[in-house]
Amino acid sequence: MDMTGAQEQRALEGPGFLTRIVQIREAGIVIAFVALCLYFWWQRPDVFLNPANLAVIMRFIATFGLLAIGQLLVIISGGIDLSVGSMTALTGVLFATLMMKGVGAIPPLGIAPSVVIVLIVAGLVGAWHGFCVTKLHIPPFIITLGTWLMARGLAAFMTQGYPIVFPSNHPFLWFGQGEIARIPIMFIVLVIVATLVFFLLNSTTLGRHIYAVGGNIEAARVSGIKVNRVRIFCFIVSSLMAGLVGLLLASRLGQGTPTVGAAYELWAIAATVIGGTSLFGGEGTVQGAILGAAIMGVMVNGMVLINLSSYLQDVVLGAVLVIAVTYDTWRRRRQLGQVRRK
Repeated sequence: MDMTGAQEQRALEGPGFLTRIVQIREAGIVIAFVALCLYFWWQRPDVFLNPANLAVIMRFIATFGLLAIGQLLVIISGGIDLSVGSMTALTGVLFATLMMKGVGAIPPLGIAPSVVIVLIVAGLVGAWHGFCVTKLHIPPFIITLGTWLMARGLAAFMTQGYPIVFPSNHPFLWFGQGEIARIPIMFIVLVIVATLVFFLLNSTTLGRHIYAVGGNIEAARVSGIKVNRVRIFCFIVSSLMAGLVGLLLASRLGQGTPTVGAAYELWAIAATVIGGTSLFGGEGTVQGAILGAAIMGVMVNGMVLINLSSYLQDVVLGAVLVIAVTYDTWRRRRQLGQVRRK
């Protein structure tokens, strides 16, 4: 076989194994995650791979991952939700208040009534966001920023700034502090939710509609997609994820406190964008968001292990967010340039 024939044969066989691996959408994120783990393991080999520390990392990943999943749907559909950090505080405080008022002590339902009430409140907040965006045409940034302020203030007002502490033997604490085969319950909840949302986005008509709305809202509307319903649904899911995280954090900390969740909306956005979700809408995956959350979880844990100043931790968060958004903008412009050249 001559050289030309060999080249044609290789072209027919397609790219090699390593090339296919590199071309996987999340390959770069996986490499960054592994590099980050290796760095912190090198810095603290005595602690980083300790089972107790790994459990802490998994709880961080669960927290940021659940928020990132909600943020993922909103961003894919062309919006953004800045309220999730404050909503985790409000829902945790609301749950603790209900428990202290005896709502969670109704036999034989246990904590179920309080959980349902908290999730209903969270869902209604999301529906309010969707209504304001779709019917009143308020930019998502503005309406969710307003909720961010109101939720944080309401949580502080309900507690007068003091945490509501659960009894140390309360069964509710198992959800945030318990483990099954050394895997935290919080992480198991993340896996279940991620599986459901993965199925929603990849195997349902609603999932295709979410991508279509974010890709081109006018084209989606002309094609018969109920654009407003899709966007409202995404905001509801985002608020429900914040409510779920609020419950899990209240269980993990053993208290409902108005100070929890500070800057979590930024961590969630950073995790989502790092995972490959475009802030311009129409693009993103659940697995990418989870990988982004894993990077953020390892980063938070690692910065504590190496005793990095909490002030510098905020600097690192800001730098990561700026880099992620800059890369997303550059990648988007490059893609548009390639389309125009074609």
